[in-house]
Amino acid sequence: MLNIVLLEDEKEQAQRLIGFLRRYSEEHPDFQFSLVHYDRSLQMVNEYKCDADIAFLDIQVPDMTGMEVARHIREMDKRVIIIFITMLTQYAIEGYSVGAFDYVLKPVRYDEFSTKMDRVCRMLAHQSTSVSLEIRTKEEIRRVDADSITFIEVANHDILIHTDREVIRQWGNLKSYEEKLAPAHFVRCNACYLVNLRYVRGISGDTVTVGEERLPISKSKRKDFLTALAQYKGGSR
Repeated sequence: MLNIVLLEDEKEQAQRLIGFLRRYSEEHPDFQFSLVHYDRSLQMVNEYKCDADIAFLDIQVPDMTGMEVARHIREMDKRVIIIFITMLTQYAIEGYSVGAFDYVLKPVRYDEFSTKMDRVCRMLAHQSTSVSLEIRTKEEIRRVDADSITFIEVANHDILIHTDREVIRQWGNLKSYEEKLAPAHFVRCNACYLVNLRYVRGISGDTVTVGEERLPISKSKRKDFLTALAQYKGGSR
């Protein structure tokens, strides 16, 4: 079951798109969905829970443009597939700056819509094999792809999630993250660090270079860590 959100203030256009989704579901029995429809941008931004698989966003909504909504969503959720609904291709092209997957032009035609949904479903099938984390902080709920995380560390009873762009402070314990991220090739190099092997650049003595950081390898974790790294790289060390 896929979760879909739709931002469209024109009732006729919203019903047209909802009808297309239902028709596509009838033609593709594996495509089952639940949908939440918003006709105001602020309500969608305030209620967004980072649990959507697809977000259809009308570019021109009175209280906040679909482009602004997309920027807010992207700050919380890097994974959701964003598709803009617009009358002008110039706005759709701008959408790629917020990682939009595609756009559909009004008035939406079913053949065009169906073709784009085929592409979306292929993308979702690929995403289903990857791992993501739902991160809850005091300010917000976010979804972060494991592939964007370089390493995770314990610091002063907090968890610090280092991504390729930022550091996110979180509560919890390293063991729970270790279990969640094991399929994404995360391995401990010591009791305080959980490393994404894809970002390992080299080993020097008792340290491992992860991205731009040098992290210590403990004696107790060294053998398992180097074995996992060798298996990941497809060679031996």
